[in-house]
Amino acid sequence: MHAKRMRAKLLQLDPLRPRKRTGMTGSLSRQPQLSANSAITVLLNARAGDTNAAAFRKEVTDALAEAGASFRVMEMTPGNDFLAAARQAVLDAKDHDGIVAAAGGDGTINTVAALCCEHDVKMGIIPAGTFNYFARDLSIPTDAAEAARNLVEGRIERVSVGYINDRIFLNNASFGLYSKLIRHREEVKSRFGRFRIVAVLAALVSLFRGQKPFSIAMHVGKEKLVRRTCMVFVTNNLMQLSHLDKEVAQQTPEDGMAVFVMRPVTRLDICRLILRGVMRNLASDSQLETFCTDSFEVETRRSGIDAVVDGEIVRCRTPLSFRTVRGALQVVVPARTSA
Repeated sequence: MHAKRMRAKLLQLDPLRPRKRTGMTGSLSRQPQLSANSAITVLLNARAGDTNAAAFRKEVTDALAEAGASFRVMEMTPGNDFLAAARQAVLDAKDHDGIVAAAGGDGTINTVAALCCEHDVKMGIIPAGTFNYFARDLSIPTDAAEAARNLVEGRIERVSVGYINDRIFLNNASFGLYSKLIRHREEVKSRFGRFRIVAVLAALVSLFRGQKPFSIAMHVGKEKLVRRTCMVFVTNNLMQLSHLDKEVAQQTPEDGMAVFVMRPVTRLDICRLILRGVMRNLASDSQLETFCTDSFEVETRRSGIDAVVDGEIVRCRTPLSFRTVRGALQVVVPARTSA
């Protein structure tokens, strides 16, 4: 089937409508409650983003103390077994109906979210990364003190998450050119610091270096799409998606994913894509095939592939299975304000 016709057909699976968080329906509509006496464990990654570790910790602890919270802060430093510490904190919270808050960037938040999903434990977020898409999508304040107060004053909402194989993602998962981009970005950040401008410039350099195209077969519902591509990018985050393409953000259902498949491109194509990205109109570009779905599978000739999952490079076995799980994660979000 012709690529443009296929794109149109898949996008029409869901009617054009504003996509926003309206709460769950059915059995998931009975949202868990936030107890006034919930003990809060803050797992703090002091190296996230461009934060000053001491100042960041003080803002968090002062805000929680002023709010009268019962809390402890565990600062994660190089050499600590973060995963083991996070798992124990989640198990303790499960036993005492507590909250585990991730204070850090996308990698920290992703790790804690995976454990909270596994054990159905309430999760809080104090964002300290570069872009903080997941927190912003949930209207969680990016100011450390305000985000800390939200852990006491907020409410619990169940949100959907994405998976690539058995690995959770809250913002995006990708492979191909984006993997190369992230690897180069981390190399540059290690030399020049973890600042937003460094991330942007590193991304531009990687884009212009390009990626050798490779073949994939995607199974989307009953359709099989065979493509030559240099990147597949999957996002389930409204904030990030709206920054890429406003129309696709409107058409992607609450519990779905938007998939961008990039055809082989020249440097001129990349310049055009960057411009369209600035205009938030990526999907109209002829070099991108876009569709919305809640699950699909990708086959390649390789037994394993490097994927980027919420900004972290992860080795994944093929075929790659992408799916969303509705209402899988309990998150402390800001309390609703009366109109």
